[in-house]
Amino acid sequence: MPHAENQRSRSWYLDPLAARQKQQAHLELVARWAGKGDGRLLKTDLFEEANGADQLLFDLCGDYGRALGFDHDFATVAQASLRRPDGAAISFLACDARCIPLETGCIDVVVSNSTLDHFQKKSDFAVALEELARILRPGGVLILTLDNPLNPLYWPLRWLSPAGPFRLGYTPLPSELRRQLNRARLEVVDSASLIHNPRVVSTLLFLAIRRVLGQRADPAIRGMLRCFAALGSLPTRRFTCCFYAVAARRRD
Repeated sequence: MPHAENQRSRSWYLDPLAARQKQQAHLELVARWAGKGDGRLLKTDLFEEANGADQLLFDLCGDYGRALGFDHDFATVAQASLRRPDGAAISFLACDARCIPLETGCIDVVVSNSTLDHFQKKSDFAVALEELARILRPGGVLILTLDNPLNPLYWPLRWLSPAGPFRLGYTPLPSELRRQLNRARLEVVDSASLIHNPRVVSTLLFLAIRRVLGQRADPAIRGMLRCFAALGSLPTRRFTCCFYAVAARRRD
């Protein structure tokens, strides 16, 4: 059990079932694209580890010889450290993604889930991407997920985001991301679309269902999550997914 679990054990920003769906989708991506090993894994952004059931680092740390996580906010790093499972070999850093205090080529796998898309400027996004590429060893894998700008709900959410817990920023189209990755000496080897729940709309809908049904809400919400997930098998999935993901390998 995570240490100090009683402090924050629920995803206050997501329905618990939606949080587990998001977590599972990301863990499956990492398993498919990076597998397991004795090397070092780094996760950017500790918001989930500090706050929610959709955390990834605590589940991934046992698959690698050493796991690290960083966030620019010291309070978030401290809270994530408190929720770390007992005995987990995880190191925490408070730093900016544009200037990571790690040696060049020292990381085998970087998991960056919707982190760089919080920068407001394209130039900051590019600098952070270069930093992630720099710390990867040759042949190392970057697993990157970003907000999907092709989703029609992304733009109103971005407009409203300054009033929320985090602000949405610059996110490139998939074709532009490939160009930026190539400039950073990263070669795209696979891609995927993630989470087809309509953002904000589904959160409010699940909240309403829980208020009406109480303890009996889980079956209804699970059914709706399955229906939304089915959108991922349609040709329109690039417009319905909340996030798009790429696996990119560092060239020699």
